Amino acid sequence: MIRDTIVAPATPLIPSGVAVVRISGDRALEIGRRLFKTSREIQERKVYFGKMVDRYGQIIDEGLFIYFKGKKSFTGEDTVEIHPHGSVPVVKKIIQEAIHFGARFANPGEFTERAFLNGKIDLLQAESIADLISAKSQRAAKAALNILEGKLSSKINKLRDDLLELIALLEAEINFPEDVEEIDSQFILGRLSVVEQRLEELLKTYKKGQILKEGIKIAIVGRPNVGKSSLFNALVGYERSIVSEISGTTRDFIEERLSIKGIPIVLLDTAGIRDTLDKIEKIGIEIARKKIEEADIVLFVFDASVGFTDEDKKLYREIMDKNHILIGNKVDLGRKIIDFLVKTDNIIYASSLSGIGIQDLENKIIEKVGLSDIEDEFYVNIRQQSLIEKALEGIERINEKIDFLIENKEILMLYIQEVKKELDEIVGYITTEEVLQGIFSRFCIGK
Repeated sequence: MIRDTIVAPATPLIPSGVAVVRISGDRALEIGRRLFKTSREIQERKVYFGKMVDRYGQIIDEGLFIYFKGKKSFTGEDTVEIHPHGSVPVVKKIIQEAIHFGARFANPGEFTERAFLNGKIDLLQAESIADLISAKSQRAAKAALNILEGKLSSKINKLRDDLLELIALLEAEINFPEDVEEIDSQFILGRLSVVEQRLEELLKTYKKGQILKEGIKIAIVGRPNVGKSSLFNALVGYERSIVSEISGTTRDFIEERLSIKGIPIVLLDTAGIRDTLDKIEKIGIEIARKKIEEADIVLFVFDASVGFTDEDKKLYREIMDKNHILIGNKVDLGRKIIDFLVKTDNIIYASSLSGIGIQDLENKIIEKVGLSDIEDEFYVNIRQQSLIEKALEGIERINEKIDFLIENKEILMLYIQEVKKELDEIVGYITTEEVLQGIFSRFCIGK
């Protein structure tokens, strides 16, 4: 399908112990053998040690060489990997020489694109590779790996098979009306209802996937001296924010990235909100209010040993309609009864200094996000979401016109084929150059 030979670094161009240069295409072994010198005969899937040389026979470096033959390689075509030391000039020189010998520098994602075009992986698996590389947490990486292993593909293909069976039954009835029993509307609607339900379940994973990929923003809010910065440090795991008994110590917001149970988090420690005449503190308070609006979850902190003060009540009214969690901090110093709040299942009592309640708070955050600990989870991306929505719209059209369509089976079959076409595009059985370019252009060079 693709006849030219491409080359690119498969590892970042930074100083490192070892680098990998990948060559793929019909001439991969030929070009690799001109670059790599060894007295041994090269066999597939074996590792060789030798010298890398330029066009003049001058030694560039020494390292390892591996040859993957045809369909046994990642791309589905002859592939060579050269492993020199991770010297940037050395890697660049090897690539320059490979290009001189007839290779072309690869486009972003071109190795994975060739794997797709050569039938080694489907489009869902190809997309998951980019997600796996860019994953910001272990949980996001696991979800991408589940797709790479074919778990999402198998679900989509099962639904395609269900639609294909319906199409086959309709075609048989249309072509052999005297020999095949007529299919009634309830049978059609029942089968489509199962497909619809499964697609709606997949559609719900989109939001979860965005959280796993992009993370959530959490703002710690409260009046001065309730222990916001101490809580921030307890969640981060080290003293990132300055802690002081002096009110108004935090004048600006402090931001830190972390992971809670595999979910990427952007944590914000904001200035204590109160009435003040200090101009600098006022600016910090205004910034805090902006961060509250941007946050996905607000952690509202109050001093449990003091109770819910009038100042707490006033501030709480500003955030009570936001997705929030109440934290009664400093519980190690005491715990006053709170009669201001009727609902108490949204309160975590904690001590930032001793660690009491921090684990409970992390669990509560995950509960608020709506993600449970599921090993086999995966999610659909925005391209897949759009196609699933189109498929659901197609099923809805069939449901609305079923009385007409059941009397016109040829048209009904075309409607079902349109639904199946959307699923074909998800997996990559039907695709366009524009779609492929959009997908693979976001890949890194060398993958």
